[in-house]
Amino acid sequence: MIRNKVILIAEDDADDRLLIKEAFEENQTSATIIFFENGEELLNYLKDFSKGEAAILPDLFILDLNMPKTNGKEVLKYLKEQNIFKEIPVIILTTSKLREEEKNVLTMGAAGFYTKPSSFTELVDLTASVYRTWIV
Repeated sequence: MIRNKVILIAEDDADDRLLIKEAFEENQTSATIIFFENGEELLNYLKDFSKGEAAILPDLFILDLNMPKTNGKEVLKYLKEQNIFKEIPVIILTTSKLREEEKNVLTMGAAGFYTKPSSFTELVDLTASVYRTWIV
């Protein structure tokens, strides 16, 4: 039986969460997308995997860098330190355009670094590219 792919997204901005959801829907992706309002919520969810209580591992993580409570870098660091998650691609989707920030997270193990697009059309294109590259 083929299961839907699972994407876990930590994004603190409600408008961005909605736009990202709509962009993936526009691409007619078959992935199940689960959103978290910050890194702390995502980490709490992941503790079930570490205990062996959750059955289906995600296929991709998408993290915003600048979130309250636990930021994207802290989540990335945690994911890459855990054997169960370290091989799952982590994409950073952020407003940051700093080259130094990009180098830093790629060195930490992120699979990709993308600046949030300024238009919905560009976001649709970006989510399609991310899906094709990291999921399909």
